[in-house]
Amino acid sequence: MKLPLLALVTGMSCLSFATVSWAGNPEQVKQFLSQGACPGCNLSEIALYSYMLQGTDLSGANLTGATLQGSTLDQANLAQANLAKANLALTKFQGANLAGANLSGASLYGADLTGANLTGANLQGASLEGANLRGADLTGADLTKATLIRAKVAGANFQDVILNETVMPDGRESKKRKAP
Repeated sequence: MKLPLLALVTGMSCLSFATVSWAGNPEQVKQFLSQGACPGCNLSEIALYSYMLQGTDLSGANLTGATLQGSTLDQANLAQANLAKANLALTKFQGANLAGANLSGASLYGADLTGANLTGANLQGASLEGANLRGADLTGADLTKATLIRAKVAGANFQDVILNETVMPDGRESKKRKAP
């Protein structure tokens, strides 16, 4: 009876390793995985669950519809990257550069954005529920229709942030502003 249990435990441990799949440019995906950097690459719909990607350079990359859930991108450069509709739940972005990034419709549920640079980022319709934004710079970011329920925002810079119909950390919705 011990042999089947050992086989089950061995089989289960094989399933716990990180997985990767992609729909973007296969050569660029290989480049990224081997070099840890791929500025401007097409990595759309890539699926990297629980990968250690800290310090990587993905500036200007197309990560539309990507899944990076549970990955670590601390200190990564994602400036001007397109992360629209990406699954970034539980991802760590501590000190990451997301300036000018397109995160519209992205899921950032429980993401750690402590000290991240989100200046000018497009977060329209993004879910930041339970996210940690402590010390993050959101100057000029667009949070129209974003959800910030239970987000931690102490020390975050919200200067010139657009908050049209945004669900705030306390659950209240910001008022819709008319266009000038």
